[in-house]
Order: sequence, then structure tokens, then C-alpha cells
Amino acid sequence: MEAVFGLLLMLLRVSHGVETSCDGRQDGAQCYGALGGTVVLQLMDSASEIFRYEWSKNNKTAILQGGKNKKLINQIEKRSSFSDGTFRINSLSRTDSGEYTLQTYDSSGQRSEQRTLQLFIQGVEAYCDGRQDGAQCYGALGGTVVLQLMDSTSEIFRYEWKKNKIITILRGKKNNIVFNVIDDRSFFTPSDGTFRINNLSRTDSGEYTLQTYDSSGQRSEQRTLQLFIQAPVSSVLLVSECLSQGWTRVSCSSEGGDSPQYSWTLDGHTLTDAELLSGNHETNNIILKQDVSGRLVCSVRNHISSVSREENISTCKGVETSCDGRQDGAQCYGALGGTVVLQLMDSTSEIFRYEWSKNNKTAILQGGKNKKLINQIENRSSFSDGTFRINNLSRNDSGEYTLQTYDSSGQRSEQRTLQLFIQGVEAYCDGRQDGAQCYGALGGTVVLQLMDSASEIFKYEWKKNKTTTIFWGKKTIVTNNIANRSLFTPSDGTFRINNLSRTDSGEYTLQTYDSSGQRSEQRTLQLFIQGVETYCDGRQDGAQCYGALGGTVVLQLMDSASEIFRYEWKKNNKTAILQGGKNKKLINQIENRSSFSDGTFRINNLSRNNSGEYTLQTYDSNGKKSEPQTLQLFIQAPVSSVLLVSECLSQGWTRVSCSSEGGDSPQYSWTLDGHTLTDAELLSGNHETNNIILKQDVSGRLVCSVRNHVSSVSREERISCIFINCTLSNGTHISQWVSAATNTLCIELTTAPTTETSTVGKNNVVAIAGVLLALVILVLVGVAVICSQKKQKNDKPKEETDEQELTYADVRFMQRQGQQVQKRAEVEVEYGQVKFPQRPRQSVERAGDDCLYAQVHKDR
Repeated sequence: MEAVFGLLLMLLRVSHGVETSCDGRQDGAQCYGALGGTVVLQLMDSASEIFRYEWSKNNKTAILQGGKNKKLINQIEKRSSFSDGTFRINSLSRTDSGEYTLQTYDSSGQRSEQRTLQLFIQGVEAYCDGRQDGAQCYGALGGTVVLQLMDSTSEIFRYEWKKNKIITILRGKKNNIVFNVIDDRSFFTPSDGTFRINNLSRTDSGEYTLQTYDSSGQRSEQRTLQLFIQAPVSSVLLVSECLSQGWTRVSCSSEGGDSPQYSWTLDGHTLTDAELLSGNHETNNIILKQDVSGRLVCSVRNHISSVSREENISTCKGVETSCDGRQDGAQCYGALGGTVVLQLMDSTSEIFRYEWSKNNKTAILQGGKNKKLINQIENRSSFSDGTFRINNLSRNDSGEYTLQTYDSSGQRSEQRTLQLFIQGVEAYCDGRQDGAQCYGALGGTVVLQLMDSASEIFKYEWKKNKTTTIFWGKKTIVTNNIANRSLFTPSDGTFRINNLSRTDSGEYTLQTYDSSGQRSEQRTLQLFIQGVETYCDGRQDGAQCYGALGGTVVLQLMDSASEIFRYEWKKNNKTAILQGGKNKKLINQIENRSSFSDGTFRINNLSRNNSGEYTLQTYDSNGKKSEPQTLQLFIQAPVSSVLLVSECLSQGWTRVSCSSEGGDSPQYSWTLDGHTLTDAELLSGNHETNNIILKQDVSGRLVCSVRNHVSSVSREERISCIFINCTLSNGTHISQWVSAATNTLCIELTTAPTTETSTVGKNNVVAIAGVLLALVILVLVGVAVICSQKKQKNDKPKEETDEQELTYADVRFMQRQGQQVQKRAEVEVEYGQVKFPQRPRQSVERAGDDCLYAQVHKDR
């Protein structure tokens, strides 16, 4: 019984969270809401039985209008909802404070009832003991601070409280307040010496001095306190992103909040250096090492508030992209090190024989009806009924792939191709051979294999251009001068450099030494940092070509330059970039960063200045000009590192924002579970914008793709918002929409192993508690009655007594599982049989209380 009543007390405790409730059905009710929180107002028993009603603020603005068979008009529907008499208002502000009036009317138009309620929106309240000289006190912007200035004024003849030693705020004598300059928003209680200041602003910050005087006018005491007004922290946002090598970058931020301080825990313990690659447990941005996973919590606090947010961090894997390759000429993209899912056919069950080859040479897949599947890369791929998944993508996977299908007579029935482009920023190079040439992507990562292992090398040093030492060490001890963006791993001899720039290009030398200090080996490698490379066929007049900022563009200008007597290629009809011809010397004005070979012009290290209109003019041996041929070259910054942020809003909507670092003219597209988003799923935005709001109950695998003419990246997230409503053991009431993937609220009240049971519908928790209490009382009363009757029977003569006795009453409470969250939670009561088994007769002198026990089971 104690456990049952404990549960009831826990469930019925008054809420102290961001959501408050108020019964506004009594005229003159006073209701309170928390600034930025939610208030639930019970305005009527049922709106469905009222012919017409109107709820207005300050007798002016009609907030709600509706009635029986009438359309509901809600002026603040973006942040509120009304359901059969209950009005929920979210994101409360001070302007929501006021007097609200409900008027109801009958079918004849006569007013049947009028009642008012006062709504007060309050901010955070803080308390500070200012009885010690030099006390430091903090109040919340827009909130309340309670300052303990003295024990009591009853023994103080006269007192005065000043701000910055100039402005008198408070003055009084004993228990009488003579003067309060801010009495419109404050209250001083002489009996306990506390001063309450409401609606705090930045101007309330300052140094305050209390001076007390005796009856002779002599100052008896003086003490000061510093009051600091801070904006409270709120609404923490936690964003995680997978980086190369399986690292996880996590960013923690909060709306507003002065002087926020951060702390991190993982599975309940403070983050350690062994788990952190960069940052520490008191910064807002951290990078977790590979294979670090668990329940990550970021707490943000200042002197007057504290909020936290948690997310389950999983081990990072490669990015997965999808592509429909059933159309001839499809262009598909995969992320370096990630996974690509290619839809090659609708179904293979009806195809007699098929073959999928790369560059018309290598057969990757071979199979058919009743034929064994041959997969040349089965160690990192899988094929299932027309869909081919390739993992651990490398640049070598780029190329043209051709699908050919054949009928039972051996005739080819279909042929189609797709282009697969593998993009990414990470490259690998084996630098163990002297003179190796290695390449890295601008802004990306390069992994250099410098040795097999450093564990057997007494001393080593790696220099750039023979002068600058990059890192050196002895066996496993390493000093790295660019440790902020690189990592040397002695165990496998690899050096990883991130965020590559052009200045990383150069000649690098590795020198190793034995224990006597003699150099045992020296070898060099050349590192070249390149940008994104694009290709364009400029042989058609008016062609539009695109190059990546800092990258390379390959332009096909002619079929063959060797057959053209003379040619000239100009920019903006002014500057001749290329001049040449048959048996003529080639003149290239930008030869330091370009090359021309038999009609193909390669330009490296592209800049914005390379954009423009280019004209090719050719001449025959007689000097006659052919028709000029133009192309437009556009230089764009590539898009990269897509960030996808989702948030559950009121009404169960999901707001999702998609953004990428850099990138000129980014274009966006969205898919949900593989199909393009439809108007039926979208509340606002469309499938080509970067910010969308999904309607209630829309969930699944959401993918945002960002692209421009020189790059394409994508990011996916599982979207699902659920509604939770519960009271925690500390009395906090929680009622809001949250992400199903990251929800950890209401967990302590979960009574079934399914996710849905943690999201009990509105008021169901209290209803269940009431039912439980009633059933327990009924059981106890029933058992008591049975025992009493048994006692009476035992008091009768032996021959009149029944030859049976109470063995047990077995009552079970069973929670039904697998029900929807929104449905009313059901409680089943299973009554066990009450058995009176045959037993030997006993003498009348036996004690009459033969009630053995009543056993109560609660089955979950």
C-alpha cells in the first residue's frame, strides 16, 4: 500500500516545470505561466454543447471564436491549440499577461454566461542573502529577485538602501516603509527584511548600499551588495556530425543567456582526455575520438539558470547516398569512404541474363533467372533484387557502368549506362618509397604512410622543404608542430593532415637515426594539393562550363589541334589566352597553372577572375576565319559538409533546416524514404528549399541533398516527433512534442518495454492512478468482508460451519502493450478464483480468523 500511495503522490504532485495548468471555469480565476513556457487553461467543460462562444483579451481582442457546428477561429493558432474547452498556449511572453473574458451565447443570441480570468506571465525567480557585506547577487532578465537585506526592521530605528551610492531606492523606520522608488514592481517586507524586485532589467545591475541608523542619528552599520542581471540560458541545441576517421564533432549552443558555462558528461561521467580528440569538458564544441559512443549530455548554465540536452551518440560510419540508375545516362554520386545504393533494375526475377560492367571492360555483376550470382566485389557490396549497395567507396569506383540484359535466345534486350562519381576530401598515399608523389584535396585530408611503424625507430624527424620541422619523435613519443590539424600514429606510421591548403604543397623529407645518433635512412616525397576537377565539352557554340574555386577544369575545345592551321582562344574578346596551330609554337599566357594537349585545355588553381566568356577563332591556310565558337566559364565554390538540424514544434510539426559550408548558388532537394517530398507531407516550404516544416505524423528517413554545378553532398536523418505527457518523480510536469530518436524524458514512468508507453496521453497518468487506488481499496474491502464472514462462521457450532475456508484472492493488474500513444491507456483487472477447499473439521476452540492472505499482483 505504501508503494501505491507513493506512486499516487508522485503522479499528482503540482508541476514546477515550463508547463503550468489552470482551471479557468470559475469567474475571477488567477492563472500563472512561465516566461517562454506553456500554459493549459480549462475554459469550459465542453465546447461542443455551447451554441456560440468568444474569448477576448482586455475586452478588445477576440482570441477565440467558435461554437456548435461553427468554424473555430484562433488568432494565435501558430503557437496554440484548442480542444473541447481546453486552450494550450506555447512560447509565452509578457504580452500574454492580461484579463481574459469568456462570453457564451444561446441559439437566440442572448448571452448566457460571462466570466473572466487573470493571466500572469512570470520570469525566473532567484534568491540571494545580502546580509553579508560584499555579497554578489544575480537576477534573471525579466524575472524576479528576492534579496534578504536584514533579519527584520523591527529593531532598526532608520534604514536607507541606495544604488551606486546616489539613488535612494528604499527608506524606512522600524516597521514602516517611508519611501520605495520602485514600488510599482517591488515589495519590501519589514518583518523579515526581504526585498522582492519583479520584471528585472539590465539597468537594475549595480552596487547597492544599506545604511542603518540609531535613534541619535548615528550610522550603526553599512554594507554593500553587487546585483548582476543576466539573461537566462534556454532551449539547448545539440548538433553532431561525423568526421573522417570516425571522429564525432558535437556543438552545443543555447538561445540567449549571458556568460554561459558548459559541461559535458558521457553515460553519467565527465568526459576524459581519453575520449576527447579536441576541446575539453568545459567548452561548447568538442570532437570525440573514434569508437566513443553513448548518452552524451551537454549542460549550459549561468548564475540564474541551467538547462541541458542529451543525445545518444553512435559510432560514425560512412555517408550513404542513393541513386536511381534505371534511366539511361543517369549520373550518380558517392562519398569517399561511404556507401552508395544503386537501383539498377525493377526486379531481376524476370530477367533471363544480365551483366553489369565498368568502362566496358570489367564485369562487376553477372546473373539471371535461375543463374548463380557472380559479384566481383562481394567483400564490400551486396546485391538484392535489382539494388546494388557498394560500401567503403574509393576514387577507383568512379567511372561509366553499363547494364546489358539478354533474353532466353541470347539476344540483347536492353543496354543502359550510368556515370558514378566518387567525391570526398580524403586521400591516401604510400610515401615509404623515396621520391613518392602524393596528392591531397584543397580543404580536405591526406593520409601519408611514412613508415611501417615507429616503435622500432630510435629517432625520426619529418621536415618540409629541408628547413621546417613538422614533427619528430623517439619511438612512441611525438612532438607535432601542426597538432591542431594533424595526427601522427606511431603504431602504424601514418600521418594524417586535415584542412589542407595550397601552402601544404612542397617537398617533405623523413630522416631516421639509430641509438648512436647516426642517420640510418633519408627519403623524400612531393605533396601536391589540388582542388575539385570538372570536365566540360566546349566544342558546341554557347556551351556553359563550370569550374570549382581553387580546383581544376578540363575544357575540350577542339577535336584535334594538330589539324587546325591556326587558332586563337580569347577571354572577353580581349586577352589571347592560347595561340597556336599546325607547325606553330604554342603560346600559353597562363602556362604556370595550365596545360594544353591536342585540343584539351586544363586550368588549375581556378579563381573568380577565370569566370568569363571565351571565344575560339580558327583560321585556314589562306587566313580565312571560320565561325567563332564561344563558351561561358563560371567559377563556383563547392558545397561541403551538410548540416541537418531538426526540431519538434507545437502541434507535432517538425522543422528541419539544411545548410552546407561554403558553396555558390546551392540548390536543395529533399526525399523521404526514397521519394520526393509532397505537398501532403509539407506544412511550409517545398522540396527545393533549405528550410521546411513537416506536418504532424510525417516520419521516416529524410535526406537533404545540396548541389551546385561543381559539387554535390547529402545528409540524412531519421525524423519522428512524438507527444509526451507525464509527471516526474521530482514533481516536474512535462507535456510537449519531442524527437523519438533522442527522447529521454518521461522514461522513469515507462511501464512497458515499447517506446509508446513512455508517451501517455493527456491526463491518462492521473486517470490510471485513480483507477489503481479505487481497485486497491475495493480489494481490501472485499477481503475484509470475506474474512469477517469467515470469522462469524467459525463462531457458530461446529456442525453448522461450512467445510471450506478462504485460500486466496488473486488480483492482477495488467498493462496492455502495443497500444498507440494517443489512445487511452487501458488497465485490465483479472480476478482469480476465490477457493474454499475441503479440509478436516476442527474444534470450535480454534481461533476464528482463518483468512490466510490476499495476494495482489501487478503484471506488466
